[in-house]
Amino acid sequence: MYRLDSCHIYLQRGGEQVTERSSLSVVFLVVGWPGRGEVGGGARYVYRLASELAPLVSLTIVTSAGGTPVPGAKMVFVPEWRSRLGHYYGFPFRARRILRRLQPDIIHAFGDDWALRRSSSGIVRTFLGSSLSEARSSRGARALNHYVLAALEKYAQRRADVRIGIGPESYDMFDAHRLMAPVSPLVASEARLPTSAPSITFVGTWQGRKRGWLAAEAVERARRILGQNITLTVFGPEVDRERWPEGTDYVSGASDLELQSAVQRSWLLLAPSTYEGFGIPAFEALALGVPVIATANPGSVWLDSVVGDSSAFLLVDDDDFAEAIVHRIRRGPWTPSETASSVRVSAQRIIDDASAQSLVCDVYEPLVRGAMLSEAGRTVAWTKRRDSK
Repeated sequence: MYRLDSCHIYLQRGGEQVTERSSLSVVFLVVGWPGRGEVGGGARYVYRLASELAPLVSLTIVTSAGGTPVPGAKMVFVPEWRSRLGHYYGFPFRARRILRRLQPDIIHAFGDDWALRRSSSGIVRTFLGSSLSEARSSRGARALNHYVLAALEKYAQRRADVRIGIGPESYDMFDAHRLMAPVSPLVASEARLPTSAPSITFVGTWQGRKRGWLAAEAVERARRILGQNITLTVFGPEVDRERWPEGTDYVSGASDLELQSAVQRSWLLLAPSTYEGFGIPAFEALALGVPVIATANPGSVWLDSVVGDSSAFLLVDDDDFAEAIVHRIRRGPWTPSETASSVRVSAQRIIDDASAQSLVCDVYEPLVRGAMLSEAGRTVAWTKRRDSK
């Protein structure tokens, strides 16, 4: 028989406890997936979570065609739409037909689930930020599209059995039951060894909310002020390569290990985004002991409150970005040892709370158990949990 013990899954074999796969059948529903041109942190996060979850449950992933398979999981690829409109609004209808055939215990959606119909499956919805906030930080057709998606998100909120927010903003906005950061154990394990000369890493796109152009301008201005070279390494989509100034070390299609190893060698990471629901690159940099300079948004403000030390995490206005880089480089690549140790402990606690085992034990199992008890004629209420972050 299965039982839960300190959020670990065990199979009882006589007196022996052996970690085993749960009998739960779970379907991940996510439109974006690594391996098909997706470089966003959200897609990478769901892939890593799926890799961690696959040994624990019977996992099926419903995603767009062309994605990288997850060992141990069944992949169901939805044919790709040729237009962006179809990408956003066609995928949910095709996914609905697939899910009708699968009938899992749990459907865990990470967006694009508004076309789902009520079924016997429990529905868990992770809100990877807010389309409304993203619309407010965007312009033109992109902003209009996200305003429409924001309305659909509210519909998905009402229909979900369990709601998960990735940060305080989405936790409050969608009245979530649980706060679970979009993080997983780091893959870069070696001790940090910064480059001998100043170096900076940026992760994201040239335009849009990530504002790579601002990072490039600030680095060039810092070079002039300091009178020395600063190596800028950028991880972004291949289509952006030509937009970056000559001399930029540009990388596309990097693995998690390649990305984290590069960040670990840097003197600092820049995160000038106008909107982040959490901010995965900034969090990973902090966990690796790398200082971060960022602009204020819901994700960065929360990370700043967790860190509480400007030597490790500094929020600045756009106009002060270059001066902040100069100040940080003059101090060198290291943060005070006490600060670095405190940040690592806080980061590890957040990673542990977001583990796949925690997801199974604290979310999936109680939801399925509650559904079974309800069918037996007893009322089960899901208790909203306010995590003490």
